[in-house]
Parts: sequence; C-alpha cells; structure tokens
Amino acid sequence: MRAYTSYLSFAIVWSLIAALQAAGLHPLNVGIASVSGIGGFLTGAIAARGTIREIEKKGEYHTSRNRLLLALGVGLVIIAVSGYLIETEAIPLSVLSQVLSVYAALPALYLAGAVTFRRWELKNGKEIHWEGTWTGTFYAIPKGLTWQERYQYRYEQRERLRGGNSVERATTK
Repeated sequence: MRAYTSYLSFAIVWSLIAALQAAGLHPLNVGIASVSGIGGFLTGAIAARGTIREIEKKGEYHTSRNRLLLALGVGLVIIAVSGYLIETEAIPLSVLSQVLSVYAALPALYLAGAVTFRRWELKNGKEIHWEGTWTGTFYAIPKGLTWQERYQYRYEQRERLRGGNSVERATTK
C-alpha cells in the first residue's frame, strides 16, 4: 500500500472524529486544537523525514516493536488517567473536554506524513510503499510498475539487503 494514501486516509478519518469531538467550538477548544494541530503537523513532518532518510540510507525502514509498545503504553496511560479524572470528577468535565482538544494533533501528524511522503515521491520519481500491520516496513520502488513487477522488485530488493547483511556479518566475524 502506498504510504501517503494510507496516511491521508488516517488523517481524513481522524479529522472527522476530531471535528465531532470539538463540536462545542468553545474558544479555548479552538485555541488548544490549533496549537496541538501545529505541533502534530511538525512532529509528523519530522517523523516522516526520518523514515525517508532511513529508506534512502538502507533501502527500507522497519518500525521497531519498542516504539509500538511505547505508543500503546502512553495511550493506555492517557486513557486510564482520563477515565479516572472523569469518574472521580477531580476536574470538571467542561475543562477536561477542552484539554481533550489536543486530539487534533493526530490528524495533523498523519497529514504531515502524507505531504512529506508525496513531496519526496514527486521529487525522486519513486513510490514509498508500506507493508505489514503493527510494525510495518516502508520501502521505495520505481513508479509505473504493475503489481507483479512491484512484487518482483520488492523480492529482489529484500534479497539484496539480506545478501549485503550476510556479507557484512561474515567480514566482521
């Protein structure tokens, strides 16, 4: 799957969810959502640029399981703390809903990734693809290939990378 289309899909869906969440349009909600949107966009652009650098350097980029576990852990902590604050009414719900406008950072993060990946594709004449589920792999292939040619190119690319790694291991031992 092309990386920029999947990132764009995530951005659109989460934008709709964020719009529903901030439907109150309290002035503070709009301000918090704007600031978090800008921060999310900058974070997404930096993360996507790091992915592109790894693709340029190594031919592919593997997301780490540790990063996934960290993100899931942080998400669970945020959900648990929010649930606790709502249940105990430690913070009024009106204030908590304003703080939750930070959710606007998620669609901005993925939109920045989509824009960064697409700009790189147009500049370099290649497509960035993504395969895998939770810990996927990003890689670049030439544009205009049929699905069979893409499969063959990816297979050959994997073999080149594995062959290079085994040669490096043999010389370092």
